[in-house]
Amino acid sequence: LLAVAVAVTLAALVPIAIAAFRVGGPDGKQRTDGGPTSASGTDEMAKHDAVDGPIEDEPWAPKLEVVDWQAASEMPGCPWNFDDCEGLPEALEKIWRKPLCADLQSGFDALKPRVKKLRVAKICIAMPRGVHFSVVYTLNTGAELFGGAPVEHAVGLDLGDVCDEPVGLRRRRGGPSPTATAGPEAFGTPLPCLLPFYRIHDGFGVLLAVKHLPLLMASPGDTVAGSCFYVYPARGLEPVALRSNILKFARVDKSCVACARAGVEEPNVIYVERNGEQIEEDEHPLSFIADTVSNIAGQRVVPAAYMGGPQE
Repeated sequence: LLAVAVAVTLAALVPIAIAAFRVGGPDGKQRTDGGPTSASGTDEMAKHDAVDGPIEDEPWAPKLEVVDWQAASEMPGCPWNFDDCEGLPEALEKIWRKPLCADLQSGFDALKPRVKKLRVAKICIAMPRGVHFSVVYTLNTGAELFGGAPVEHAVGLDLGDVCDEPVGLRRRRGGPSPTATAGPEAFGTPLPCLLPFYRIHDGFGVLLAVKHLPLLMASPGDTVAGSCFYVYPARGLEPVALRSNILKFARVDKSCVACARAGVEEPNVIYVERNGEQIEEDEHPLSFIADTVSNIAGQRVVPAAYMGGPQE
């Protein structure tokens, strides 16, 4: 019986001894797998963290810089020029600069009196590599909207009025003259009807947090914790499934997008549901965009017939 008891005791102690040897070695100095002891391992990890630094310093991490509009001139590459603006109303006029397309006037009229703060953001992303600028509108309610930088090739777009100098924009180094007229061919957009809006903002949407901007700029079609584009930027114009000539240009809600037919000079808005159902309305895309800006700025407009509004 004594022999059996000793054998059982030894059998129980052997795994414990092996485990101790693997963790710190029999003398507590070295593990059998070649790794450091727990104490030295902690020191090594501390050294590793000190060398690597915070994750936002990694070269692949997006960089976000946000300043008040008065300091925008200190931000290299900023496309907006607020140098001669005395206050917020003048700064907003510079962004939504004249001559403003008549279809978009109602959107600006709804937005302007509701803005209490204006900032400029610069976003540098590594994948896809690019630098993006955006203005951030803080409304009286505390809600925040954002609009992308104007598309360069739409700056000199002929809007049916003569403007000697499209004020409000800085000429970026190496870019075309802002007074030069550029047609849809120069820009290459499949929906040239949107150019009057793209000369103001290359995309427009809502922000639940400014820190979401890098993710939205990298992937315009995504929604990030409630932040999203409601009018997609030019790079976000994509065909809906199985309809290569019908491009989505705006978001209605999570189940519906607003689209327009490519190759048509004056297309109507086509609402496409997630299930593929589509309804075409007698509505111009710019009018839809103006209503969208008005709605997310807080001034509700009469919805389209498709969305329960009055029938023609």
